[in-house]
Amino acid sequence: MNMDATNPWPRRAALSAALLTAPILLIGGTVTTLRVGMAVPDWPTTFQQNMFTYPLSEMLKDAGVFWEHSHRLWGALVGLAVLATCVLTLACEPSRRLKALSVVALVAVVGQGLLGGFRVLENSPHLAFLHGTFAQGLFALFCSQALLHSVGWRRSSSRDSAQAGFLRRLGAGTALLLYVQIALGAWVRHNGGTHALFAHMALALVATGLVVLLGAGCGKASEEGGLDAARWRTLKRRLHLLLGLQVVLGILTAAWVYIVTGPTNPVSVGEAVFATLHVATGALLLWTTVSCTLWAHRSLRPQAA
Repeated sequence: MNMDATNPWPRRAALSAALLTAPILLIGGTVTTLRVGMAVPDWPTTFQQNMFTYPLSEMLKDAGVFWEHSHRLWGALVGLAVLATCVLTLACEPSRRLKALSVVALVAVVGQGLLGGFRVLENSPHLAFLHGTFAQGLFALFCSQALLHSVGWRRSSSRDSAQAGFLRRLGAGTALLLYVQIALGAWVRHNGGTHALFAHMALALVATGLVVLLGAGCGKASEEGGLDAARWRTLKRRLHLLLGLQVVLGILTAAWVYIVTGPTNPVSVGEAVFATLHVATGALLLWTTVSCTLWAHRSLRPQAA
């Protein structure tokens, strides 16, 4: 495809949607960590006022209201970015695949907004768990959409590689396992439970091994040479960096929640910081794994037997 003839606005909108989703993971994670998900007890209004005109002075009076209302406002901003991406893609993008993906993204973000609203109306920890888990999947979806719109993706070519099949299968399997791990972590945060905590910790060992193997596969793909060698080296470094950070944050979170602060005591600063960063880093690790899988399909061809 001639890149000069491609309208840049769908690409810009998709990138904006992906970038705007990252902060809401931190804001939403903070809401959960501080246990203020019901600080604003009504929806779609905020204390019976229009959500978008609720006074800033009222927001600042209470930390819980500030974080929960900020979460709603930022979520609306993400929704507008996804809507803009869908409209621009349908209007300007010739690719049917990207058009279909933009519609899926729009339906998903609308569903996420409704899920968050019903979580408030029902005051349901189970819906809060689904809302938090689905958010991480949405982040990976929006980042994937931005990648498929990118200039680098459109201009890339494929080459024969002995690592193609390995990276495709392992990448997909690792991404699925990481999402299960994220779901278990969300369950622990929203509903507690010793069994879920132990399952989360045990699965973390398996996930660590798979991410290490995936990084090794990326390294071997880079050693094969080719124009994409630098990309595979970058993906390997990113996987290992995020994995190391996630393990450290997981240990610090567990230490602060169960030893330093205590699970039944008010949330401490350390718990708030480490737990929220643990959630955000998990989302970045999931996306990097998905990115490896997508690039394995795009730029690597299995060698003929």
